[in-house]
Amino acid sequence: MTASKYVEPSGDQKAGYLHYRRPASPWELFRKEEGIPVYSGFGVKNSKDLPRVDWERLGGKGTYIQLTGTNNRTGMFVVEVPARGALKPQKHFWEERYIVLEGRGSTEVSKAGSTAKTTFEWQPWSIFSIPINADFQIVNATSTPAILLAINSAPHMINMFQSKSFVFDNPYNFEERFGGNLEDYWKPAEEFESHPVQGRAMLKSNLFPDAAHCYLPLDNNRGPGYRWVSPNMVGNTSVGGFIAEYPSGRYSKAHHHGSGVVLICLKGHGYSYNWPAVEGGLNPWRDGKADLVKVQEYEAGGMVAAAPTPTSETWFHQHFATGREPFRVHAIAAGTGSQGGQEGDMVAGVGAEITDGGRAIPYYMEDPFIRQHYEEQLKLNGAEFNMPPEVYTESGANININYA
Repeated sequence: MTASKYVEPSGDQKAGYLHYRRPASPWELFRKEEGIPVYSGFGVKNSKDLPRVDWERLGGKGTYIQLTGTNNRTGMFVVEVPARGALKPQKHFWEERYIVLEGRGSTEVSKAGSTAKTTFEWQPWSIFSIPINADFQIVNATSTPAILLAINSAPHMINMFQSKSFVFDNPYNFEERFGGNLEDYWKPAEEFESHPVQGRAMLKSNLFPDAAHCYLPLDNNRGPGYRWVSPNMVGNTSVGGFIAEYPSGRYSKAHHHGSGVVLICLKGHGYSYNWPAVEGGLNPWRDGKADLVKVQEYEAGGMVAAAPTPTSETWFHQHFATGREPFRVHAIAAGTGSQGGQEGDMVAGVGAEITDGGRAIPYYMEDPFIRQHYEEQLKLNGAEFNMPPEVYTESGANININYA
């Protein structure tokens, strides 16, 4: 773009334009240069069904995914690894996590500039993270293509440094994250710890061999019988999230926050509601605002944006297990990894309801349409409604019951 000479306004005139089009960010320009499709929307039933084309940089076939509210914050893509083949060796100055949708294979990882490699194997629904700026290569061991879904902090890093040589050719080794004796680096962990901030379950493991079926501790925060764990992987600070599961016939309380989080289904199937908290209120169907509600059905490999908004407004969202098996999701987001406010500020936990300074709507206060529609969907899928009746009463909403 050619710069024009600035002319200072006179009198009470305003400088510049009252309205203008936002230019493409460095991340958006980078995506265009990659030459693969970009899927946009607030969700997709199954990401494996998205079209994939040849991807020169990676050496497979791929497509970018940019759900509403994640642009310039979270990078996502689906990549197809050729049968009995491999992607090109990679190294980049951003954090990245992979979910295996199909196939079996291995990944070789080494420090930048080192010939010593560590290797681990993966299978369907394995989750693994690559240490930032490590050299790695993804290898497919089967006679059919493997499909992996990746989530990363590439938008933030590309927008910040605006230098391909910095993000792709940086020699720095993160010894704090990928150093010392690497013999057990990819050994899956089994001992749960208490999350240092939230006090909920956490597992320090750089590899989850089968995240769709591994044990999850009982949590109960989003709903009765809800299971949850926070994976702490390769020292990541900007790519994080949790793995959670809803029992068959149960669903979460509606809760609100800003955009950025994506829920990826690992097992079962279900749907999610999304609606703007201020404009839609607590009961959008009852109050004649059902047109504000977005609905996304998804199955294993599918996803939805929690709070699909490009603005700073907060949205309610609510998730429903509709099959006869549990509904398991991996909620994930990427960005700076920082929290608002100041050190020492009290933050309402995810289990806190709006009646207690939190963000969740108690079941007894929710829109009557929600339960009615859910019971109908369960019948269509041959599943039974399994919510404890006491959660729909004000006195029983917060009773400490073991819902395992």
